[in-house]
Amino acid sequence: MIGTVDIVGLGLNAMDTICVLERFPKHNTKVKIREVRTEAGGQVASALATCARFGLTTRYIGSVGDDERGQTQLASLHAAGLHTDWVRVVNGAVTQFAVILLEDGVGERTVLWHHDPLLNYPAADLVRESITSSRMLHLDGCDNAAALKAARWAREAGVPVLIDIDELYDESTEELLRHVDYLIAAEDFVGKILGDVQPEDAVRMLADRYGNRVAGITLGERGAIFLEGGRVFWSEGFQVNVADTTGAGDVFHGAFAYGVLRQWPLEIIARFANAAAGLKCTRIGARRGIPELGDVLRLAGL
Repeated sequence: MIGTVDIVGLGLNAMDTICVLERFPKHNTKVKIREVRTEAGGQVASALATCARFGLTTRYIGSVGDDERGQTQLASLHAAGLHTDWVRVVNGAVTQFAVILLEDGVGERTVLWHHDPLLNYPAADLVRESITSSRMLHLDGCDNAAALKAARWAREAGVPVLIDIDELYDESTEELLRHVDYLIAAEDFVGKILGDVQPEDAVRMLADRYGNRVAGITLGERGAIFLEGGRVFWSEGFQVNVADTTGAGDVFHGAFAYGVLRQWPLEIIARFANAAAGLKCTRIGARRGIPELGDVLRLAGL
């Protein structure tokens, strides 16, 4: 018997090596590293860690390699309070990792990443009840066939589906997006599939194309734009002292899921998610920077 959780997530985890630099390097130059930190991250894993920090029960489905990074990642997932019974340890695979160049005093980062195809979660390994015994499913689309299978099961069971999409992984990605209730896309992803379109038009085009209940586009420090029931509205970002934007989008999605499960109006959910992402940016590291629930509520004025 598989226990019920508030949210189940299928998707990426990663180990980040963050290199803090005095300045971003120019071509054919040398730049001294001021600080090096190893931090746990990954889109879905960090979003679920945010949910757990806010008091939700979580189930994480994903893969790590049988290497040192994989052991560290598993330990971090346990420490974050995620249920990890469905995490695969893949023999011979390299746990996903990233090298992140962070310019000191600026906070914007450049990410160099590696994903071993052996980590892709096999659709045949999914168990239906692990998806349907939840109140929400969160995806990032990386695990292609498994993600589509999980989304279909969730839809059939009346479980709402949220996706954090920033890559067109293959020809199945667009079919996956048609099985999503809450589509929140990165601005770069929207540019890739729709071209140079204003955000107000782009969010309408997303909703028309994929038939989502809510469509949204994250816009960094400018906040986010959403469409619900034919109505478009902006949700402004919060002005903070930015140390590191790594993981801000992941925290945004985790906070968004929390608001949906609390049945808040979309405007409140968006404000709360922007506040959570803003506070995350004040600390270095994707998960190390996840804020406390009370701090988010105070910043958001809720």
